[in-house]
Amino acid sequence: MINTKVNVKTPTDINLARFKVWNIEGDRRGDVISCVNGKLWITQTDDMKDYVLESGQEFWVTKPGAVVIQALESSQLKYSLNELENHFEKNILPLLHTPLPNTHRQTR
Repeated sequence: MINTKVNVKTPTDINLARFKVWNIEGDRRGDVISCVNGKLWITQTDDMKDYVLESGQEFWVTKPGAVVIQALESSQLKYSLNELENHFEKNILPLLHTPLPNTHRQTR
């Protein structure tokens, strides 16, 4: 299990036999799971969906917390740490506040 978020962009190759499980914990947002061959089932904390990846498909971790991967058949995956230089929520532009034109005219 990898449980630290290190600023590394080198993919980790992982081989899983059928039905074996691999997990990683912490704030993993921005990490990428690539299915090299086989078929993988993926779930992440606080995500109501489960995901199935087949050879050539990728999954981007979008939630903080544990990510669990199970091989539905003998599989090879690449786990890339911190593919995004900054998490998506840090890249949101602030709202631009423009004052409304003065619609109230003062009369004398």
